[in-house]
Amino acid sequence: MHTDKDHLISKLDAFIRKFYKDRLIRGVLYSVGLLVAFFLIAALMEYVGHFGTGARTALFWGTVVAGLFVVGRFIALPLVKLFNLGEVISHKEAARIVGTHFSEVKDKLLNTLQLREMASAQPDQRELIEAAIAQRSRELSPVPFANAIDLSKNRKYLRYALPPLLLLVVLLFAAPSLITGPTKRLIAHSSEFIPDAPFRFVLLNDSLEVPEEQDFEVTVEIQGQAIPQQVDLEIDGQKIPLVKKDAVRFTHRFRNVQEAVAFRFSAEGFNSKTYTLNTIPDPLLLDFSLSLDFPGYLGRPNETANNTGDLTVPAGTRITWNVNARSSDALDMVFDDSTYTLTPVATDAGRGGVGKADVFRSSRRFMQSRTYKMSPRNGARSARDPLQYRVEVVPDLYPTINVETKTDSTALKRMFYRGEVGDDHGFKRLLFHYRFVSGGDSVPENLRTGVKELPIDARNTRQEFFHSWDMYAFTINPGDKIEHWFEVWDNDGVHGSKSARSTPQVFAAPTLKELAKQEDAQAEAIKGGLKENIKEAQDLQKELDKLRREILEKKDVNWQDKQKLENVMQRQQQLQKEIEKSSEQLRQSQQQQQEFRPNDERLLEKQQQVQELFENVLSEEMKELYKQVQELMEKLDKDKLQEQLQDMKLGQEDIEKELDRALELFKRMEVEQKADDIAKQLEELAEKQEKLSEETKEGKTDQEELKKEQEALNKEMEELRKEVDELEKKNEALEEPMDIPKTDEQEQGIQDEQKKSGEELEKKQNGKASDAQKKAAEQMEQLAFQMKSAMQSNEEEQSEEDMDALRQLLENIVQLSFDEEALMEDLATTSTKDPRFVDHGRTQRKLRDDAKVIEDSLFALSKRVPQLQSIVNREMNAVNDNMDEATKFMGEARANERYKPMAADKQQHAMTSLNNLALLLDEALQQMMAQMNAQGKPGSGSCKKPGGSGSGKGGKKMAKMKANQETLQKQLEKMREAMEKGKKPGEKPGEQNPGGMGPGMSKQLAQMAAQQAAIRKEMQKLAQELNKDGSGAGNPLNKLAEQMEQNEKDIVNKQITPETMRRQQDIMTRLLEHEKAERERELDQKRTSNEGKVTPAADPARYFDYQRRKAREAELLRTVPPGLKPYYRDRVNSYFGTFDRP
Repeated sequence: MHTDKDHLISKLDAFIRKFYKDRLIRGVLYSVGLLVAFFLIAALMEYVGHFGTGARTALFWGTVVAGLFVVGRFIALPLVKLFNLGEVISHKEAARIVGTHFSEVKDKLLNTLQLREMASAQPDQRELIEAAIAQRSRELSPVPFANAIDLSKNRKYLRYALPPLLLLVVLLFAAPSLITGPTKRLIAHSSEFIPDAPFRFVLLNDSLEVPEEQDFEVTVEIQGQAIPQQVDLEIDGQKIPLVKKDAVRFTHRFRNVQEAVAFRFSAEGFNSKTYTLNTIPDPLLLDFSLSLDFPGYLGRPNETANNTGDLTVPAGTRITWNVNARSSDALDMVFDDSTYTLTPVATDAGRGGVGKADVFRSSRRFMQSRTYKMSPRNGARSARDPLQYRVEVVPDLYPTINVETKTDSTALKRMFYRGEVGDDHGFKRLLFHYRFVSGGDSVPENLRTGVKELPIDARNTRQEFFHSWDMYAFTINPGDKIEHWFEVWDNDGVHGSKSARSTPQVFAAPTLKELAKQEDAQAEAIKGGLKENIKEAQDLQKELDKLRREILEKKDVNWQDKQKLENVMQRQQQLQKEIEKSSEQLRQSQQQQQEFRPNDERLLEKQQQVQELFENVLSEEMKELYKQVQELMEKLDKDKLQEQLQDMKLGQEDIEKELDRALELFKRMEVEQKADDIAKQLEELAEKQEKLSEETKEGKTDQEELKKEQEALNKEMEELRKEVDELEKKNEALEEPMDIPKTDEQEQGIQDEQKKSGEELEKKQNGKASDAQKKAAEQMEQLAFQMKSAMQSNEEEQSEEDMDALRQLLENIVQLSFDEEALMEDLATTSTKDPRFVDHGRTQRKLRDDAKVIEDSLFALSKRVPQLQSIVNREMNAVNDNMDEATKFMGEARANERYKPMAADKQQHAMTSLNNLALLLDEALQQMMAQMNAQGKPGSGSCKKPGGSGSGKGGKKMAKMKANQETLQKQLEKMREAMEKGKKPGEKPGEQNPGGMGPGMSKQLAQMAAQQAAIRKEMQKLAQELNKDGSGAGNPLNKLAEQMEQNEKDIVNKQITPETMRRQQDIMTRLLEHEKAERERELDQKRTSNEGKVTPAADPARYFDYQRRKAREAELLRTVPPGLKPYYRDRVNSYFGTFDRP
């Protein structure tokens, strides 16, 4: 419920609101008048002044500010207070205004308000005061306080608003341009408004934007009635004349625009509007650097390249770009395979500290060459014409390897290698590989392939290496092939190590057939050379004899004689070289044969003896004699030269004989070697035939393949038959042919079985074909054994005959020596006048005839016995020569007594030579006897130690005997089966004597009995050798020999019973046991004999160095003047030969 007091206050609040409403109406009228006045003033000022943009802008904003002030002061402020916002007039002020307007109120209303305040301040009189207030309020309640404000009085203020409005309306209708034009310019105060002119400025550029720091050409065209002759460009009040292109177009080039430029055109006092040439961001590559992080395995320090985009780097290099670009918010790295967009990672000061540069960073690892561009951009705008760069990647190349291989001329199974390896960065390892690609059956499985790592400098990119490979650690058989090569690995840490191999080389041991062919060719060359040497020696002997007689008939030696002798000496030296050449050919041939085809010791020993004979054809005495003759030629001493020529004549005779002897011994050795070769080839062919028989029987191999293999074996057998025929021809060419068995029938039998197997294969009867092949193999083994046995028997018989002949010769020589000594004693006591002196001369001639017989016999024997040294024939020649001289002096002594002592002296020399000859022959006889008795004995091997078997010949003999006995056992089994069935093996229906003991079977039994006898004899010899030391090691073999002898009897008597077969099986078992024991014993002895026998490791570097020095020396020797005489040329050669010797 409202009190009178509250009613009074509400009436005051209504008064206050009307008070401000009155103020608001008055302010609106004031504002309208002032705002229209300000607008008219501004428009008139612009109309009159036609200000520029600056003045218009000031005038515009001045008018706006003034208008805002008026609106705020007269409208906004009363309006705010009307809504009782902010500070308004108080009730007291309102009471005063009301009291002033109403006379009946006066101060009553004010006093009432004051009493309210007193009631609050004096609580003790509160009731009294409130009663007074209530009373007053009732008195004032009828008074309308709001009537104190008369809103109609505001009409008087219309005089301020209506005149400006009327003036504006009049101007809008009367002169609108006075208002509209200035108003438009004031509103667009920032735009340039040019006054109307007789021409217009037309800007021809599509846009006024230029990339920063670039030039921009502006072009303006003048259009209108009057065209000015000159147009200027105004920039900041400065006028720049434009370049006139034609009558109406003018241009100007802004240089290196870095910021926005405001300009306008002017001509004839008229200006264009103001234009602004704005700059737009221009992405630009300022500079860049590249950090190169090389792969770690190269050991190369990291590098930095500045402003160089084209690079050549190793594969795997990581490149990091640090790029500074201007006005760029992105950088495109455009590669030929991909594109990367980079964002700035930082902002740095630009070049020279001007502006800012955006920093971009990117990284990429390069495995192959790439082309790329770096293109900075800002938004859609990219840099103009970015440069193209290329990173050239150098891949880690494969290593290279080149190897030079040399074979040791003294050891054909020793190889020397000199190699060069290269790589662009380095190496990881160097390996040497080998593997058996053919054969190798005698080598353990784990040794048929091998790898050896060689030392190498990992960082050296090009280096040389040396290596030697000794294959003597392997048992290499004929036909074996070993492939060997080097492999080098680089240190590529990116793609992994890469390897390169040298060209694989194959060490091919010649097959038995190839060795035989080589041997034949070499033998023919050696024989041809020897025949030529013999003929040359004969011619030289005649020349020397003729020259000696000519010099003897002259008093002095003249220049022509000297020239003849010099020619003879040159021919003699050439002959010496040819003899040495033949000797070297023989040495190389024997070395090659021994390297790849180990012969039995008998042949090896003969080869060594023949080789020594070749080397001793020219004795050291003869070589020294040649030098002395060359020296005497310069001195022209007739007597001494005559004496030396006589010695040369005798020496030449010795050379001729030794060459003739060497040729014959070589032929004999060739026949023996060829026979041995044929036997070995038969054994090898038998193995192949046996293997083919098993394959045929199994039936796993293709039929056509079997036929091809059989045809190949047939061809090999046919070639062997030709070799046998060749062997017979060579044997017939000997002065004393050997006893080589005729094997045509056995050869034909083998070929018949081979032919039969081929026919059965055609019929696809593999079982019968296998039987025929097996029988052919057995016959081959039998034929090989027969040839070996025949050659061995022939050797033994020949040795016995030679020893008998040697004993007889020795006795004759001793007797001749005694006779010569007796004659010499008789001659000493006989006067030259005594008739007996003539008888002594006859006796001397008779002794000379006896010596001639001995000489012929000895020379013939020396052609068969290589143990006889070359000096034997020389001593015999000395005997003959001294006897001839003695006979001559004895004849002259009858006329001149002084020749008698000379004859006695020659007799003494002849006797001395005979004694020497006897000693030499006795030594040779003892040697032959020792060799015959010691073959296969302990201590006879290459170990040269008493009791040691050395090369293990006993073990080899035992293995051969076992193999031969096994072959014989198979033949006995087949023979027994045939006898049980009532026919011989291979007998066809319809043949004569079926099931009987015809000539064919009897012959086969005889051959088997002969084989058993040969094996038994070998067994007895071996037992005798083993019992030499008294150990009794050969006794078990004697028992085996007895069993073999019993089997011989059974075979001869054609009684092959089960007891015979049991005995044969027992023999095989004991042979196996003895072979095993012999192998163990030889193994122990080999361990003993090899102690301390370490071959020094070959140095391939020294070998290749020696080869270079040798080539350099040969080149030096070629510079020797060809016109030098032989004697001085030899001296010069000797001098040069001292250079570069290790």
